[in-house]
Amino acid sequence: MYSKDLGSGFTVKEVSAVELNACLDEHFASVYSNRHEAEAVPFDDPQAQAKIDERRKQEQRYRLRLAVFFEGSIVGWHYGHATDAETYYMQNSAVLPSFRGIGLYAKLLTCTLQKLQEEGFQVVTSIHHPNNPSVLIPKLKAGFIVTGMQFHERFRSLIELKYIYNPERRKLFCRSLGLDI
Repeated sequence: MYSKDLGSGFTVKEVSAVELNACLDEHFASVYSNRHEAEAVPFDDPQAQAKIDERRKQEQRYRLRLAVFFEGSIVGWHYGHATDAETYYMQNSAVLPSFRGIGLYAKLLTCTLQKLQEEGFQVVTSIHHPNNPSVLIPKLKAGFIVTGMQFHERFRSLIELKYIYNPERRKLFCRSLGLDI
């Protein structure tokens, strides 16, 4: 299991789904208190919903769950999954409001990228609200590239980012975007 001391009493550790879900149940609403989602169209097919719920429980693809601890309590997290054999999707990362502004997210991001590189992933993707500088800035500083925008029915405008580990592959990708790096 992955574990890294971040100093000043902070540690990043790989955690189980049960541990992470308990943390999310307690803190998700406060971390995203400024988030506005449109209601999804009501879902009226119980059989389809049961199949969707079952697929969400399956552990067939690679998943990573990391938590940042301070004095034994979770104060931040990351979770995501492989979308294919070489691509990892960063589904959600956050730091509790009272622990923001001290560079903790950037440290968690570094640990996440190191762990994914150790696992052999070639590309890391993520999507974000365009008005979320506390995540966008550290990711851009870490080397993520803006690769697109999308409009989601619930989450609205989103920016897609990619991190490409191989420098030559990254250079060729950037050139296809019209950038020489």
